[in-house]
Formats: sequence, structure tokens, C-alpha cells
Amino acid sequence: MPLRSIIGHAPLVALLRQAVVRRRVPQSLLFAGPEGVGKRAVAMALAQAVNCPQQTDGDACGACSTCLRIARGHFSDVTVIDKGDDATIKIEKVRERLLQQVGYRPFEGARRIFILDPADELTTQAQDALLKTLEEPPPSAILMLISAWPDTLAPTIQSRCRKLRFGLLGEADVARVLVERAGVAPAAARPLAAASGGSVARALADERGDSSEDRDAALGLLTAARAGGVGDRLRAAATLTQHGSKRRDREALGARLAATSSLIRDLGTLAAGSTVALANPDVEDALIGLRSSFDLHRVSEAFALVGRAEAALGRNASPKIVADWLAVSL
Repeated sequence: MPLRSIIGHAPLVALLRQAVVRRRVPQSLLFAGPEGVGKRAVAMALAQAVNCPQQTDGDACGACSTCLRIARGHFSDVTVIDKGDDATIKIEKVRERLLQQVGYRPFEGARRIFILDPADELTTQAQDALLKTLEEPPPSAILMLISAWPDTLAPTIQSRCRKLRFGLLGEADVARVLVERAGVAPAAARPLAAASGGSVARALADERGDSSEDRDAALGLLTAARAGGVGDRLRAAATLTQHGSKRRDREALGARLAATSSLIRDLGTLAAGSTVALANPDVEDALIGLRSSFDLHRVSEAFALVGRAEAALGRNASPKIVADWLAVSL
């Protein structure tokens, strides 16, 4: 998928296309931003742009053999390194797939591209091993690190990379991705986008029903905040951080904070007497039960508190501490 086909992130895409035109793409890049907003898609599009033999205006054609093979993961000069079935990205994988290969000249493209996703799953040893290469990459290599939690990376890793910050997508962009890329029906895409918190990954989780546990935990938190004492609130916080999925604790809490924001938004809709459709209509009765305790002023404060909790989580604060603080503060 060429850079011009990326949905959202227009300023970043324009910046990257300009860098390709000028042949000044930074060799050590850190794509930082929330889960599910298209960071890897942009990384792959950039890999196409710098290697496409029919490149025009800093972008790939998207149709030649090089572009198609990069998109399918079959191009020898583009390597994606993830954790696979392991819990982390270990130093052995980094050595084998990157450090032992990065010094070679490209086999068939213009540049050798190495994409590490998620970079925050690199072990400490793997990060240490990358330092010298990130500081002085070989002229023909570009390293792209992708992370939803960039502050969990070692400061020495962060300082050696040019950081590009990705924001959340707008509802219209999320809906467009769902329809055009995921095959979701337009009527179903709109409510999914409204409840997604700006993340396509969360919208798709909602479609699969994977997020029901997250929303239940968020609803329990708001219920405890309505009239519960400190003990009730802390028990709700504990539920907020407990999950049976394979997600990381930080990722799971991030999804549950997004679910909390979505519910608070609906409480604001009810408090204002608005006719706007709820993002969570199937729990409308529970929300009506909470409405008397969440007037517009408290809704506004609650939004701000959840935003502070999300910011703290992004700065590498302990998920448990974040959940406890939010539960007591709401």
C-alpha cells in the first residue's frame, strides 16, 4: 500500500514523502503512538517508497513486482522482526535477523529495511545490542522501531532514533479503514468507530466481541465510583488490571481505559439530554442507572482523569498504580 493510500496521519505522510524525494529518510526511526492506528502500515509503505523502481513524488507505484512482494513480505531487503510465539523479542533473534545482516549491501532494492514491531518487547539485552547500529547504521540500511509505549524503551534507544508521533484516528477515518480494509459493512462500522477511541484494532476487537470483558471491567469501575467506598473502588481497580487474554498488562489496561472513556462519553450524552446515538446502546439501562451520579461537570472531570491515566500509562507508570489512582480519583 503506497503512502498516498494511508488513511489519516496526513502531516506525517507528507513529511515522509518529502524525505524520500530528497533522499534524506532518517536511518533510525521510532514510530510512536497508540495501538492500532496504522504505524506498521506506514512503515511498510515507506519501505515500498524507498525501494520502488517506479517511485514518483516520494511514493511507490504500489503495483510493480517490488511493491507487491514487499506488501506480501517476500522481498529480501525488507525484514520484519516481531516476537512471534515468544513473550519478548530476544537478543538471539535480533542478532540473527538484523545485526548479522545489516552490514550487507541490498540484494535487489535501493535500501535494506528492518522493522521491529513491537519494539517495546525487545529485551534489555536486545536493546543494548542495537545501540551501536542505531547510532551509526550502515549507509544502505534503515531501521524502523514501532511502539505504542515508547517511554518503556531505554532512553539510550530513544535518543538514537528520530521519533515520529502518531495520534489517534478520527471516527470517520476509523470507519473508513473498517469498510475499505477490513470489509466491515458501513452500518456496522459507524458504531464500532464511535466506540473505538481512535484505534482500528479496538474497533475490530469490538466486532469480534473480544472487548466485552474490557467494557464490563470499565462499567464496574464507574459503578464503584458512583457510591462505593475506597475498598469497593480498589476492588474495581483490581478487576480493571486482571485479564485472561494474551495481551500485555499495559495494553489490556489501555483498552479498558478507552472503554471507560467511551462509557463516560455516553454518560455525557445522557446528562445533556442529547439525541445523539449512544456508542454502547446495549448497556443503556446500566448507564441510565449511573446517570444521576454523573452530571455534566462530573463527566468532564472524569474524562480529564481518564486522559491523565492514559498519559501516565504511556509514560511507563505501573498499570496497577494507574488503575488504583483512577479508581480513587473518579
